[in-house]
Amino acid sequence: MTGFLRRLAAFVPDLPGPAPVTPASNPAARAAHPEVVSASSPRAVAGPRGRSRRFGRHRGGASAVEFALVAAPFLALFCVVAESGLVALEQQTLDTALDRGVRQLRTGIFQEGADGSDPGQRFRKIVCSGPSVLFPCTDLRLDVSRTVSFSTSQPAEPFDKTKKTWAAGFGMRFDCPQGGDTVTVRAAVPVVRLFQILDFTGRIMSDKSQMLIATEIFQAEDYEPKPC
Repeated sequence: MTGFLRRLAAFVPDLPGPAPVTPASNPAARAAHPEVVSASSPRAVAGPRGRSRRFGRHRGGASAVEFALVAAPFLALFCVVAESGLVALEQQTLDTALDRGVRQLRTGIFQEGADGSDPGQRFRKIVCSGPSVLFPCTDLRLDVSRTVSFSTSQPAEPFDKTKKTWAAGFGMRFDCPQGGDTVTVRAAVPVVRLFQILDFTGRIMSDKSQMLIATEIFQAEDYEPKPC
């Protein structure tokens, strides 16, 4: 009987037994042993190449990186636009202030108000007396000259391009206008300019400020000659 069973077992194929439980095939085993991963799992890819692939697929922090790349150019552009607008506003207020003073010279009101003081300083007070003066009046210089006709008028140059500073003698001249004279009035003032690369006037001074200039040429009314 024993020999018969041995011969029968030789002709019967081996039956598959239960598959061994491994961490790769059992979720509970994977959770208990996370360090054991089968070779067929995607996490089995190791080395610098595998890490680089995982880094390339990672999308965390993308918004912060994009903001850092865009923020610097945006802030620089905003500062440039803000400064350009401020300089343009300062130029406009300088033109308006000079026109206010010139009106008194043209009509003779300035001569009527002569009180024996320095006419240049008195004219400066009139120019700076407006409610919306954005330029620094302490640095303002005025030059007033008169001629017999428009063809002979020659505005004084306030900027020395060689030394990058004030031209010698500018702001020291004040010719009291008389009736019928052709008068040239020029005002200049330096203002702060941080982005000098955007200046197209060529009047950047040695202290990195920009010189603003306003000029008016007019013919005085025919009033009686009066001292200033």
